[in-house]
Amino acid sequence: MILSLLSMLGGGLLRLLPELFGFLHKKTDNAHELAMLERQFQLEQSRAASQQALVEYRGGVEETLALLDAQKDALAGQMQPLGIWWADALNFLVRPLATYYVLLLYGLAKLAMFMVAQRAGIGGWEAILKIYDAEDRAILSGVLAFWFVGRVFDKRK
Repeated sequence: MILSLLSMLGGGLLRLLPELFGFLHKKTDNAHELAMLERQFQLEQSRAASQQALVEYRGGVEETLALLDAQKDALAGQMQPLGIWWADALNFLVRPLATYYVLLLYGLAKLAMFMVAQRAGIGGWEAILKIYDAEDRAILSGVLAFWFVGRVFDKRK
């Protein structure tokens, strides 16, 4: 009788064993599925964030292009002859005269620096090398490039 009870209990436990394995397997499957859904959710969030950043970037680019177009239209209205010779001449000479004025003041400032260096006992070429540095070269090259590159484009027209 005890053997019967033990065999019944063993048979019942063996019958429950596949169900228990199925339950454990389903639990790991559900955990895996949940992890996959979380990863997919993170991926969709990053896609949405990058899409939003792209939209904002495009908006900034379009705004910049609109500003540049407005500036181009404003500049196109300038330098148009009025038909009055002295007003047209004055309008034409404003930029060159302003450039000459700034270059004259700049040259005078450098001359004053040279004279101060001479009085301090620094020799000729050494004084020039001390007062003429990388910033000065950048300013001079910027002014020269503005005018000489501008002439190339003016000649193309």
